[in-house]
Amino acid sequence: MSAPGAAAALTATEPIIAARLTRVAEKNHRPGVLGLRAAPRWHGGGFTHRGVPVAVAACPSTLAVWEALEARADGEWLVVLTPVDEKELGDGILAHLVDGRLLSPDPWAALRAAFAATAIEPALYRVADDRDLAMGLLALLPQTAITPAPGGVLTRAHALTAVAHAALRIAPDATEIDGLAILEWSVDSSAGDAVRGLRENGGDALTESMVVWLGERAGRLGPVVEQLLRRGRPDLLVPLGLVAGVLIDPATGVEKARWVLEHDYGLTLDAPTLKAWYGAASALLATLADTAVRRTVLDAAEAAATAIGAGEFVAASQELPSGLTARVRAVAEAIAAALPARTADEADTPQVGADAMTAVEERWSEAGRHALAAESRDRAIFAAAVRLLRWLGVHAWAGHSMPRALHRQVHEDAWVDAALTVVRRGVDDPPCADALARLLETAEVRRRAHDREFAVALGHESQPSVPGVEELLRDVVVPLAKERPTLLLVVDALSMSAATAIVRDAVDDGWSEGGPQGRRQRMGALAALPSLTGRSRTSLLCGELREGTADTERSGFLAVLKATGLQAKPGVPDPIFHKKALDAVPAGRALATDVANALADTAGRPLVAAVLNYVDDTLHHTDPGGTDWTIDTITHLRALLKAAREAGRAVVISSDHGHVIERGSTRLERGSLYGQRAHGELGRVSEQEVMVSGQRVLTATGEAVLAVDEDIRYGAVNAGYHGGGSPAEVVVPVIALYTGDRPRVLGELGEVEPVWWCGPIPVESPEEPAVPVAARVPEAAPSLFDEPVAEPSVPVAGPSLAEQVVATAVFRQQWKSNTRRRITEEQVQALLTALLAAPARELPNERVAAVLGVAVRHVTGAVTQVKSVLDIDGYQVLTLGAGVVGIDEALLREQFGVG
Repeated sequence: MSAPGAAAALTATEPIIAARLTRVAEKNHRPGVLGLRAAPRWHGGGFTHRGVPVAVAACPSTLAVWEALEARADGEWLVVLTPVDEKELGDGILAHLVDGRLLSPDPWAALRAAFAATAIEPALYRVADDRDLAMGLLALLPQTAITPAPGGVLTRAHALTAVAHAALRIAPDATEIDGLAILEWSVDSSAGDAVRGLRENGGDALTESMVVWLGERAGRLGPVVEQLLRRGRPDLLVPLGLVAGVLIDPATGVEKARWVLEHDYGLTLDAPTLKAWYGAASALLATLADTAVRRTVLDAAEAAATAIGAGEFVAASQELPSGLTARVRAVAEAIAAALPARTADEADTPQVGADAMTAVEERWSEAGRHALAAESRDRAIFAAAVRLLRWLGVHAWAGHSMPRALHRQVHEDAWVDAALTVVRRGVDDPPCADALARLLETAEVRRRAHDREFAVALGHESQPSVPGVEELLRDVVVPLAKERPTLLLVVDALSMSAATAIVRDAVDDGWSEGGPQGRRQRMGALAALPSLTGRSRTSLLCGELREGTADTERSGFLAVLKATGLQAKPGVPDPIFHKKALDAVPAGRALATDVANALADTAGRPLVAAVLNYVDDTLHHTDPGGTDWTIDTITHLRALLKAAREAGRAVVISSDHGHVIERGSTRLERGSLYGQRAHGELGRVSEQEVMVSGQRVLTATGEAVLAVDEDIRYGAVNAGYHGGGSPAEVVVPVIALYTGDRPRVLGELGEVEPVWWCGPIPVESPEEPAVPVAARVPEAAPSLFDEPVAEPSVPVAGPSLAEQVVATAVFRQQWKSNTRRRITEEQVQALLTALLAAPARELPNERVAAVLGVAVRHVTGAVTQVKSVLDIDGYQVLTLGAGVVGIDEALLREQFGVG
């Protein structure tokens, strides 16, 4: 430690004074006058030491010392702080002082006392300006932040950890501080202020000691941490680390940008340091749950890249927004290149070549690996675009008869409609928007041809050859209700395409889907014509073709229940609920009381029906094209499904008709209108319309003209329409859901998604299925942005590479050093086994969640913990992409020395 004379201008603090008083008291001195050689500064008042009052006097001159002595009260300690030399004070004053002399303040003694230590580790005080360091520690550490030194020895780590916790707020709840903790702290908006406060309040000596110590804790990133902390810029640790990822390869022409980074921040950056910095920053970014913090970090990284002249290289970044933009544009370019110059004369022939489709899939897969892909607004739009392109790359199914046309709508075109709806939402980037516009134009040519082909079949359907809505109650719902209590949900205006998303959401919520009437495929039915509520919904709930109101529906439904033996017990409310009854929800409840009671009463009311109007309402008031259909979107739907599941009921979801969406339609002047899309001027039928007749056309004459093309209407503009003859309006879903054992009347459902929906496929004509049994199509690996459908079982290896890795000394050391993990060795080995067995050495997050035994939303955090063990020196053995986790097997073998 420094010689006493070096502390002539030292500022005494209460802990320093208290430490000196303790030493004096231990020599059995009675309260008197303690003279300290110190700066004449004191901003506090008196205090008490061991029950004795203490007064402190700042005395810049000999006269001031005499005045303090004269003012001293009996029975108290007087502490005189003065820089005056003892010769100037004279023997008269010195005679009043303890030991007859001025004593030097000892901040290290104060620190020993504060930490209840008997000794101090030399590594703490063997630095330049050691007294300044001690003073800084005393000034910065409140008593509440001090814990006694273990074993009575105040170590460097114990003291500086206390500063890190209390002053910098680095990992305040952790016992140890490591590189990850430093990076986590650095992205906090208060980190920069904390570093500035450390220098202002603790001084340069303490700041430098902290900088060096934190650098040591950061491992390979130590020099980077030190330099940025010295400059008061902890906020750049992660942003510049992300930029470091595009500066690793010198072949890309980044030498100048790397030189600027080194020059501006005093760094020496070799490839291993850049890799470690990038690896740590990208791993930290993956764990940030706060989207505002993530955005701040990414914006700072983009700005830093521009500042050092690396802006042109960030297109290669796996984390920065510019990198995702470049990848998405590459996808759009590939889509544009894949599309034909003009649509083929036969729209159902493949429109996209195999090589062009492969190029799109490769670029799409690359985009999916970007860290921001999962949260990109454009993700769903381009996922739908790639699906449409796949559809254009295969032969479309023929629809030359009503059974085939219905089948095509249920199993192909409803999915096309869903994808078209999403793509039509559009993107902001002009090059991407142009590519999507061309895709829509090409897809709509084929889709419009299908609509007109359906309409021709509908016009020839004088006698029903496929199920109609009037048959569903008796042929589908009643047989299921006789086996298991059932809830019938009539979702007014629910199209087949909207139903696909709702059913997927319900299955994710724990329901299973079965095939109505023992089928192994999803079922659809035809609305009554014109496809209007007063005709089609009434026919559905009455079990016969009828026109009427809600009262007609109620009486007709009750009549069917009585005729089939499913009527409710006497004295209970009718088991059918329309809007008014459903909306009568008491405060704090999810369902109306009568509805909840009916669903719970499975013995007294085996079949309950509820009519939900939300979708139909959107056609008048909101934007159905911008709506993501889920079980939460439709009012009361989630609560009804939950109550049905708790009661053990099966559920049938159907509708009275579908809908088309307003996209700049043209109004045709017609008379004798039936809503917005049907009329009775039988002599005026354009190529955009179809005339229908027969017993299922519920008009006075049994005839009507229906709009077919989506872009025509006969009345005022709405958000959407129904009543016409397009398959989106006429075909209604018939969805059967159950929990537990599958009811006998339901078939085991095969794949419901078209093969092109699930992932890349060969660009060739698939075998057309027989009707009504759907063809079983081979499973395809899901695209990185696609929702997975059926999870393949992961092959189990024998004595495996995973087992060898976990048994290595390197793994043991990594495991021991990563004390902040919550995962188990068994989870690490299980994930390695699964990834190494996967064909592409990558798995979707849903499969990873199953392997690790965690919720899907916790996959990123869990995998990041695995990465902290497997990724050594910033080399990424595991990769986290958009909805997918991958492994570099060669790097795994190299890092852990396994052949």
